[in-house]
Amino acid sequence: MTAEEILQQIRARFGSEIRTSEVRRGEASVTITGDRNLEICRFIKEELGFEYLNCLSGVDWIGENEMEVAYAISSLRQPGKIILRARIPRNEPVLSSVVPLWGTANWHEREAFDLLGIRFENHPDLRRILLPEDWIGHPLRRDYQDERFVPYPWDDRKPGSVVRPTTA
Repeated sequence: MTAEEILQQIRARFGSEIRTSEVRRGEASVTITGDRNLEICRFIKEELGFEYLNCLSGVDWIGENEMEVAYAISSLRQPGKIILRARIPRNEPVLSSVVPLWGTANWHEREAFDLLGIRFENHPDLRRILLPEDWIGHPLRRDYQDERFVPYPWDDRKPGSVVRPTTA
């Protein structure tokens, strides 16, 4: 199945959910609204035969006031790859978990939750995976601020900064 044929089938079934679609470097690339991500992923796996979730990543599109979860999906039986991007509102970043389809999504979704604050409904164990449970905030959000990382006025790397104090 070619990338164009993959896109045709996804468009035919979920046309109203698709924001953009294209063939890029021989791969089908689809951006959807996040409402039906589980249903679309199930279609890709069960009906199109793309049974392997390579990766799941989160992205913060602060300028567009959206978050994104990108799924890289392929098959061990047929050539091709699908990049599915689910866009959700930044102020309410919630998607359905795809763990029921791909067990490997478990830790990927936990990482997206931990670092970006994206919540996955019906995830079997949605808790922090890299940071301590008492960590405040989500450090990969572009507006994240942590008082431990406030630059000192004598940061030598920035033009116009104060000269670093010296000790005698």
